[in-house]
Amino acid sequence: MSADSPPTSWQVAESFLQNPGEQGKLLAYARERFGIGPDDAQDLIQDTALELLRQQTFVESPQGFIFAVFRARCCRFLEGRRRGREVFAPKVEPEDSHGGPSAPDAGTERNLALREALQVVSSSCRRLLAAYYVEGKTLVETARRLEMATTGVSKTFNRCLQRLRRCLS
Repeated sequence: MSADSPPTSWQVAESFLQNPGEQGKLLAYARERFGIGPDDAQDLIQDTALELLRQQTFVESPQGFIFAVFRARCCRFLEGRRRGREVFAPKVEPEDSHGGPSAPDAGTERNLALREALQVVSSSCRRLLAAYYVEGKTLVETARRLEMATTGVSKTFNRCLQRLRRCLS
């Protein structure tokens, strides 16, 4: 690996777990933004590190990636807590546009379908979509990172989205 190449997700996870200052920033963010206590936030930090270890890729922007994953984990945590409170509330069956009860876990089913669809599209499409949506890169930054022509990245991106939509339908 050359000196100017991006670190691997394993290297990022290792340095992140050994840096209490970075973890402290995320703990403060979780407390201030979401009202999550330190114990729960520490669990979410560990989940974030596990996600980094699962990626097995190069990470162009380690801090941005860690923050995006941690924020998503916080949102998911709060959603789970909200659903837990709804267990004790009176049940009211929501109706869909056809007048019948809607599917109970439509969000979970969508997430599973998306994961399956991402496994079907090519690895280059997955890298392009992950750089844009997960890491928050612009298409030009993504093109440079993936060593693509900046003039054709928009068309490639749209083709990847079309493939993903076909897999989901």
